Amino acid sequence: MATFKTFVTSIALAAGLVQVANASAVKRWGVPLPACTPATPFVYAGCFSDMASTGALEYRSEVNSDTMTIEACVAFCKGNDFRYAGLEYYGECFCGATVKGSLSDNSNCDAPCKGNSSEICGGTSYISIYQDPTFPPVDETIITDYNSVGCYSEGIGGRALEYQQNLDTSTFTIEACLFACKDGGYAFAGVEFGSQCFCNVVLGNGSVPLPASSCNMPCNGNSSETCGGAAALNLYVAPDLESDQPCGYVTVSSSATSSSTISTYSTPATTPTTTPTTTPTTTPTTTPTTSSSTTPTTSTSTISTTTPCAGYGCTKPTTSTSTSTTSKTTPCAGYGCTKPTTSTSTSTTSKTTPCAGYGCTKPTTSPTPTTSKSVSLCTSTVVSTPTPTCEYQCGKWCSNPLPPFSDHGSCSTSAANCAVQVFSCFMNAGWPASQNCFAFSNWCNSVSSYCSSSCPGGNCNLKGCKSKWPPVGPPPPANTYSPTVYPCTQTTLSKSTTTSKPTTTSCVPIPTKSCICSQPHNPSKGYSSTSPVGSISLPCLTCNNLQSDYNSGNHFKLYTSSDSKSCSSYPHGSVPQGCKDSCDYQKKVCLGTYAESCKSNSAKDIAGGKDSYASACNKCQSQWNDCYSANGGQSGKNRCTGWNSGWY
Repeated sequence: MATFKTFVTSIALAAGLVQVANASAVKRWGVPLPACTPATPFVYAGCFSDMASTGALEYRSEVNSDTMTIEACVAFCKGNDFRYAGLEYYGECFCGATVKGSLSDNSNCDAPCKGNSSEICGGTSYISIYQDPTFPPVDETIITDYNSVGCYSEGIGGRALEYQQNLDTSTFTIEACLFACKDGGYAFAGVEFGSQCFCNVVLGNGSVPLPASSCNMPCNGNSSETCGGAAALNLYVAPDLESDQPCGYVTVSSSATSSSTISTYSTPATTPTTTPTTTPTTTPTTTPTTSSSTTPTTSTSTISTTTPCAGYGCTKPTTSTSTSTTSKTTPCAGYGCTKPTTSTSTSTTSKTTPCAGYGCTKPTTSPTPTTSKSVSLCTSTVVSTPTPTCEYQCGKWCSNPLPPFSDHGSCSTSAANCAVQVFSCFMNAGWPASQNCFAFSNWCNSVSSYCSSSCPGGNCNLKGCKSKWPPVGPPPPANTYSPTVYPCTQTTLSKSTTTSKPTTTSCVPIPTKSCICSQPHNPSKGYSSTSPVGSISLPCLTCNNLQSDYNSGNHFKLYTSSDSKSCSSYPHGSVPQGCKDSCDYQKKVCLGTYAESCKSNSAKDIAGGKDSYASACNKCQSQWNDCYSANGGQSGKNRCTGWNSGWY
């Protein structure tokens, strides 16, 4: 099986073939590839519910629904290299790499196809799904089947790989991306810009190979890995997620006459039936057309088999002629055998098998053996536990989840990750929710205290910390259950007893305790070096934790967002400007949160020492003036002299 499938279409020929690992990259130039006929017929997998917003199959085709038939839909999905084709609501055609709906009773799929009323095209919120049997079984516990094929450009007028995955950018690795694409059944996976993951069943929109130097950005979660570049992807392909017989596949048949002992084998044809069941398997009914046996002979034999067929998926009819002379006793025991017989006979039989429906042509006479392929389908359910994207919520703002930890060092890193997001909370939560950011700041302090009290120790982990100090945020996302249908095999894939996807914890710590800019000290005006106005500290200007940005000369970063890529960065000569920007941000939040909160203070509160709105504004302004003066001479000398080294 080729690493990339070869498609014989006018589009592929016009585009040219890109040779990689002795195979060609399938191209999608902004439009779907043509339908593929003839091809091995898809096999009916069952009636599935399509209630979820994501859809049971992810891709909706543009095939005309008014003339829709099963044949038209599966031909389109085959041409575009999808494992599954689905028809819904009289004529809507969908394709997908995996099935996300649940198996339902066949009676729910009762809508006749608009293009052929004798065929069924799903129902209302139910989809009739067909499977391409030429895809091999998949081991979902591994990603070692993905092969690196180099650096590729982004598409022209669209993505090279269309389906972006929602992954944690701060701990992003190649492995995390490959597992996400594997879960979706996508043969192509690409990592880009240090933290972006894309998947698809084809490579499209004019993507072409680039020099390896174009993919030069380290992965956010593992700096030893390369995760693409600007508009450039490190591309990976999994051969076992590709069809053994892609569009354009040619079967070479031959006939031979031999006077030696021969063995014939015919696989029973499969006729799917609907059986309501609570087990996650679809069990087809098998009707054998010939028995499987080995018959020693002393004469020349020409053998053909006939297969009764009607409807979608039948094979071509044949008129078969069989002449044989046998004078041997055939011993047989076990499954598929009949009682031993001893006979001497000569017979000539001519029989024509009628055929109707998709795949049939006029009857032909064929002296060559005909073998029909049997496919048994199995259904499995993959349970996925999504990574939460919002851990602590204040108004319109959500914190990034803390990285996991198991010792004091990694716990301190996690606490630093929390502390650096405090100012982002004040900046983005909105009034009056920004007042809750004080509680978030206290929660971060609790995490830091946990590191001191519980690490090292048997309970030193993120789960134990959050159990003691639960964050105030939305409930974690629910597990998702994704059924997938695949051909059953006689051999069982060997899977490990425990399967877990790698979690990267090697993120570079942000040295929040070594901020360069100084908090002004003027107690007579209502603030000091340890007590800023309204307890709103300066956002931290310190070493840049993004290696690619650091290597470009910007050694410092002002952490005003939970996503460090969104924060401003500065070279050594611009440290004073970085501190001025820090003072500006502090003033903005001081006025927008602290001064606003003082508007509700009563005359009695003010007489008791609390600030009025006017006095709070004056304090914020005075602190800002002093902040500029206190930091005009900052240079950052001997600070951040190497990425992830020389930090204090």
